[in-house]
Amino acid sequence: MWRPTRISPMCALLALFPATTATLAQTPECPGYDPNDGIVWGMVRASAQGDVAVPGADVVVRWGGGDARAQSLRNGIYIVCGVKTGVPVVVSAELDQFNGSNVPATLELGQALRVPLNLAFGDAAEVATSGRVIGRVLDRSTNQPIPNALVGAGPAGLTAVTDGAGRFQIDGVPEGLQSMQVRHIAFGDTETAFQMPWDGTLEIEVMLDPAVVAVDPLEVQIVGIRSHKLEMAGFYERRDWSERLGLGAFMTRFEIEQRGAARISHVLQGFPRVRMIRGNCLGAFCDYPFISTSNPACRELKREGVATVVGPSLYINGRRMRHVGGATIDDWAHPGDLAGIEVYTGSGDLPGEFSDANAQRCGAIVIWTGR
Repeated sequence: MWRPTRISPMCALLALFPATTATLAQTPECPGYDPNDGIVWGMVRASAQGDVAVPGADVVVRWGGGDARAQSLRNGIYIVCGVKTGVPVVVSAELDQFNGSNVPATLELGQALRVPLNLAFGDAAEVATSGRVIGRVLDRSTNQPIPNALVGAGPAGLTAVTDGAGRFQIDGVPEGLQSMQVRHIAFGDTETAFQMPWDGTLEIEVMLDPAVVAVDPLEVQIVGIRSHKLEMAGFYERRDWSERLGLGAFMTRFEIEQRGAARISHVLQGFPRVRMIRGNCLGAFCDYPFISTSNPACRELKREGVATVVGPSLYINGRRMRHVGGATIDDWAHPGDLAGIEVYTGSGDLPGEFSDANAQRCGAIVIWTGR
């Protein structure tokens, strides 16, 4: 039976972050580390795949009346800060529909405890095999939305009515070849077939011709398959509002892959008003993104002839990251790990979940990894 390994907090963090004591105090995982707190850290691996690290897994440490959470990084390493000491806790990892075993432990005051975690990947028969269909119904001749159209997808009973923007959403559509029906008093009844993926959200546009006598077959254009993780995080909802109001800028995994960039910094340079600068980051040189803005507090400062970076707030998977001296934006993830990116230039376009004091002045860059 596996037992957690007990080590000192300082040794645990130094093993993960070889650095000076000054740099250690600024690690993004445990900013303002309180020595009375407990820390649980380790690596998440895919048990059925041998020694494969699993990034993007949600790690939760639970105890009676509370919990603490973190997400595994690109190399599978996770660090959970602020764990209650002196009481039994349970450590577990989750990723979409794949769950890991629960590992019990108890931390002493100020202890850092190493807890390796495994995720058991079953076969396709053991996982969910249905998804969501969202989209719009449009008039082919005018490209205008069609409200009040009845849309059915998959088995009988799975229906939705389009809103004023022609949008609809249908949940629980089974995997595989399915049929879609659209009914409207001005467009008649039409039907077509589509292929439903097993683990995602299918985004489509339905083009209709006004019905006088007979109508042409339904034309369905596949726009893309949405990431379930981004859907749950509100990414697409914020993007839809951005398109209507001109707030923020977004890239999905598909758009990132089209660019063929080798580094995140190369991807960010494709956003309006974002550029990379070389400067002094907490006592060490680094390349850091800078959002052009009229706010004087966010301009490049000069100190002894060297640019000092006053950059945007950086969020990874919804969590604000504290900058580490000498680290670059490319150290956090690789373009192949990205699910999406959001960029906001300041208080005028920031959503509430990314509206910290620095972001209101200097903007925010939000990076999502995993599926």
